[in-house]
Amino acid sequence: MTVLFCHVFHPGSPLHDRLPSDDTRLLVGAVVSGAVVAALIASPLGRLSGAHMNPAVTLALWSARRLSGRDVPAYIAAQLAGSFLGTAVGRLVTGDSLAHPDVNHALLSAPPGTPGFVPTLVEAIGTGVLLAVVVVLARSDEPSHLTGPIVGALLAALIVLTADVSGGSLNPARQFGPWLMDGGDGRLWPYVVGPLVAAVVVGTTASALPARARPGRSGS
Repeated sequence: MTVLFCHVFHPGSPLHDRLPSDDTRLLVGAVVSGAVVAALIASPLGRLSGAHMNPAVTLALWSARRLSGRDVPAYIAAQLAGSFLGTAVGRLVTGDSLAHPDVNHALLSAPPGTPGFVPTLVEAIGTGVLLAVVVVLARSDEPSHLTGPIVGALLAALIVLTADVSGGSLNPARQFGPWLMDGGDGRLWPYVVGPLVAAVVVGTTASALPARARPGRSGS
């Protein structure tokens, strides 16, 4: 994804020149991000692992009692490592282009002068909507082939809706690799605190809801 980000936003990229505005570039990035997530969820590896690519998803499912606490550290470690390695590979592929000020290692940020609580709140709300859908889908005993497209389309829409305020991360791991590769510059905490607070709220709320009754079983 860092390579795509570079090609979309680097001013010397042919793709950048073919896209007429920043809004169009944002839409392209959001749609591709959603499509990649949808494909990964539907892939054999995604089905095997549970397709956790977001620490907020992992924390929400654990809070909702859909995931063992023993698995949480391994999931989050893998997500953060994947974010760093993906950014590092992107740097190897694109060279100095990824460090260009307009690309900045694909690091997201709020508009200059925005108080830190604003992107935190926006990230929390956007992630909360995403997680609510994920948890509802996870409560089903039979995984649906529509899970990937639903989550991917929702993610793309939420990126577009939140981009002007927070950059549209909705995933602490999404921001972690670029932040680390960029030398720790820029704010990281709103992109960690917002989604993780949303994860606990959504997961805890889901755990308090009555379990869905399975077909064919009486209530007695």
